[in-house]
Amino acid sequence: MQADKRNHLIDLLRIIAAVGVVLFHFAYAAANTHNWYYYICQCGYLGVPIFFTISGYCILIALQHAKKPSEFIIRRFFRIFPPYWFSLLLICVIVLLLRVLTGANSVAVLPKSIAGFAATLSLLTKPVTSIPTINWVYWTLSFEAFFYIVVYICSFFKKQYFTIALLLVTLLSIVLPVYKSGVFFFLGYWPLFSIGIAVYQLLHYSASEKLLPAVLLAFSIAGFYTTHQQFYYVLACFITVLLIVINHFVPLKDNFLSRLGDVSYSLYLIHVPIGIYIFNQFKTPVIKQNLFYCIPFEMGLLVLLIWLSKLMHKYIELPAIKYGKRFSR
Repeated sequence: MQADKRNHLIDLLRIIAAVGVVLFHFAYAAANTHNWYYYICQCGYLGVPIFFTISGYCILIALQHAKKPSEFIIRRFFRIFPPYWFSLLLICVIVLLLRVLTGANSVAVLPKSIAGFAATLSLLTKPVTSIPTINWVYWTLSFEAFFYIVVYICSFFKKQYFTIALLLVTLLSIVLPVYKSGVFFFLGYWPLFSIGIAVYQLLHYSASEKLLPAVLLAFSIAGFYTTHQQFYYVLACFITVLLIVINHFVPLKDNFLSRLGDVSYSLYLIHVPIGIYIFNQFKTPVIKQNLFYCIPFEMGLLVLLIWLSKLMHKYIELPAIKYGKRFSR
């Protein structure tokens, strides 16, 4: 498979992971509600290890499309931050709207200091620092941003040393204790990211270049144990890897669901402020307890969120991506 071809499996995994996280947060918001539907939705948190693994797999494709490291990191910046900043603005509008309509803000605590605003704008909130996030999903973006920074630093090395540099980072995740915050916080989930890199290299590098990726794969697997990954995280990661390997030899064809992969990032960003901060206000105890009302309500809300995500992808994400490409050149 050529690196520049559309990978429909990756797109499918993206939307599956995003929808899983959405349903998980729907269930989380329905506290003390117990039924088979919410028990299934609670498994949606496994979208996080899927995201991290496919992100590691795809990062080398992004690196190949850049002619130099600076071009790579600039493109990553415009890929992540403009949609993220738009979602911040959306949360501020929702908080203001709820305060006007209800006289109180019960959804998100906005930063109250310059340091808080700066940390929020730059993704240096928890778990990087002690400053709390204002959206439940933002903590994963801090990990993604630091993953990209590490790859950016390693990309200054020539190809034969690039994987060695990644090996050293993975080794750090094995030998160092798990840091909940601080500069090494990202090592706690680094093996989920690095295994995606290793799989890409093993599938796309020549036979003479596969030794170091094989070692990186072994180190990543060892890192699952030393970073204390929960069993279901590891299982989701390995299933993702297995599907990627199968797809390499028997590629998934274009389909409706995989085409929704483009909106997964926007869906990930806006489902909490819109789906929870706003629409959870309308989810009465009767709706929460009665699946005859609950499932149609949440499926309808999911469809609405996907439609809004398409608009955000078209008018926020794509222009930012295109500008990032022009600016990096």
